[in-house]
Amino acid sequence: MKLIGKGGLSRIIEAGLIAMLVIVPVLLITLPWSITWITERTSDDPYYIRYLVILAYSGVMTELIIWQGRGILHSVNVGQVFSADTVRRLRVMATECLVLAAFYFATMFWMSKFFMAFLFVTFVLVGCSLLVFAELFRQANEYKKENDMTI
Repeated sequence: MKLIGKGGLSRIIEAGLIAMLVIVPVLLITLPWSITWITERTSDDPYYIRYLVILAYSGVMTELIIWQGRGILHSVNVGQVFSADTVRRLRVMATECLVLAAFYFATMFWMSKFFMAFLFVTFVLVGCSLLVFAELFRQANEYKKENDMTI
């Protein structure tokens, strides 16, 4: 199976991300009812509001991260991998991940759940990794420009 280009895995992933861009808002809209259904907590339970705030914020940030990921895969699929747009999108994704990590850090004290600490560490690592990838792509873009000028 091809990884990049027409009929490749990158096209399938891009289509999946586009589907997620539709699914996530639907999940956000149904959140008040799904929290009750999944956690069996009613709206008068103090944890209900906490779950609602955390999941709503996480959903909005997820939508923003997926949007950037879709843009990167679109650039890959049209053959413009090493571009300033890809670098910008990677930096934006990194920032969004680090903002989400800070949010999970704050919720550790509000929810006092180990899972929040796990999410905090995970998103710090992902955000920092994306910053490194953004720098690698920036350097690759510079090399590409230099190479294009010599030909």
